[in-house]
Amino acid sequence: MLRTFTFNESKSSWIEEEHQLLLHDICAVLDEEREIIYLWTGPKSSRKKFRKAFGQVKELLSNFPELKIQFLSVEDNFPEEVNLNLKTMLGTIEMEKKKKLQLSRIITIRIYSISIIITVFLPFLLLLNLYSSLLWTEISGSYLISNLAYDDWINNSKLYILITLIFLFINIVIGVIEIENQIILFSVNGLIISIGLLLFFNQGVFLFLFQEGSTLSDYLIRSGDLMIFLLLNLATILIFETPNVYKLISFFKTYKKFIF
Repeated sequence: MLRTFTFNESKSSWIEEEHQLLLHDICAVLDEEREIIYLWTGPKSSRKKFRKAFGQVKELLSNFPELKIQFLSVEDNFPEEVNLNLKTMLGTIEMEKKKKLQLSRIITIRIYSISIIITVFLPFLLLLNLYSSLLWTEISGSYLISNLAYDDWINNSKLYILITLIFLFINIVIGVIEIENQIILFSVNGLIISIGLLLFFNQGVFLFLFQEGSTLSDYLIRSGDLMIFLLLNLATILIFETPNVYKLISFFKTYKKFIF
């Protein structure tokens, strides 16, 4: 019978472990039938920890006075059953890694890495475009803008939203292919909000109640109305931008080695 123990450095003692090994563990496998103990060193464990563990092997053996341990092996050529036992316990780590890696195809990982960057970047461009209105000429509590500049301002905003919609749709397709619910949820949320924004901006000149003194070629927009408009758009964009920024950061932390 094999029994497995890991060394607890903080308590300087051995603790029996039946399920999982970590790469920084020092592990002792006790073969009670052969009366042999095998000392395994994880690839991420330190020499200092190994020396401490090695020095406490006698303390571990004192718990089994009925056994006469004749051999202590610290080599890599362990018997097959010992290697199998170690592999099984280390396999738990591999299974956890697989659970974390929701995307399984290199092509979808790389496409999504580009798509999520664009999805996050474009709304910031949209906000920059919208807030450029604060640079318009201000006259007596109102902002003055020509009809052509106003049309460009609206059309540029619609263009950013339209391109964002395209990449959000790409994200949804990737999420469906990889069965990655978080990508689907965040992207559908962004898709719905972006469609709403696009319909909103399609109102064009009817977005604002132009002030007295406006003409067919020049519009006067009350500064208070413009501020409310900008704040509403900021809040709306942040609703879907915040989870996408979170997803961008977590995605690159997890998959960067598959991208570069």
